Amino acid sequence: MSRVLRLLRTLCLFCALSSCADRTMPSYRAEIREDPPPRFVMLSDTQRTMPAEVWRKDAPEERRKIAQAVADEDPAFVVNAGDLTCHGSYPEEWRRFHDDQSPIFSRGIPYYPALGNHDYYGDREVALRNFFTHFPGLGRRRWYTVRFPPVLVVILDSNFDQLSAAEAASQDRWLESTLGLAEGDSSVRHVILCFHHPPFTNARLYAGSEEVRKRFLPRITPKVKVVFSGHVHSYERFVVDGIQFVVSGGGGGPPAALQTGSPRHPDAYAGPRSFHYCRFTVAGERLVCDVVMLREDGAWMPADGFACP
Repeated sequence: MSRVLRLLRTLCLFCALSSCADRTMPSYRAEIREDPPPRFVMLSDTQRTMPAEVWRKDAPEERRKIAQAVADEDPAFVVNAGDLTCHGSYPEEWRRFHDDQSPIFSRGIPYYPALGNHDYYGDREVALRNFFTHFPGLGRRRWYTVRFPPVLVVILDSNFDQLSAAEAASQDRWLESTLGLAEGDSSVRHVILCFHHPPFTNARLYAGSEEVRKRFLPRITPKVKVVFSGHVHSYERFVVDGIQFVVSGGGGGPPAALQTGSPRHPDAYAGPRSFHYCRFTVAGERLVCDVVMLREDGAWMPADGFACP
């Protein structure tokens, strides 16, 4: 009998979480406004520290400062490369995400997310329901594009442990088709691939994603200028075959340590690493990226930058 009661209690919790998500989670603008400014912002890992990780400090003040600074940029749109929340199944984490990002949402700035591993945490179906209830403009798509001529941002799901073999193969075919069409589209000059798990990193605790290297990178075409990811709560930049591989997990999650001494990959950036976001500006035919980083004294500083011809 006790087993039956436990099952009933679990079912009730599931229903409560689902119905709570419907009642409390707002949705956000998905359309870029007419005559937008020539810039957009990309960041990642805006989640709070998980309560169980008592050895890692949470950074609520830094998250709010980042969101306010991004809103003050008045970008055409914002892209978040995943780990919006620390536990995607919990509606209260989505409310916390909304509160943290409210300076952006209150101005009606379009917000385009990728799924991170934390966004799947808990019950997969509840987590996805929360995600798509929050962002109904996605139409339940986990891979999609954002057009901002001459830029095309291609957003993907790199959580291969959460994808069936059929789903992963479908995404592969979609990516190949999307990049092929972009190559023949004269309105597209720069393609940015965006997903959560980096193919390259010097993080101490884990290496880059082998599945990303196997599935995504071989499909890269000449117009792909930037590969943008998060997951590692730091900043890294690698230049491979002329492509900028940016690891930008500085949106407010607990900072992560990188290897020192003999890193696995040569990093094009050697400066300080802290909370940050990346501003992309269309400047004529060029795409310029500026990394804006939060100093220990609370001031903002230019940290890194590059341009794509």
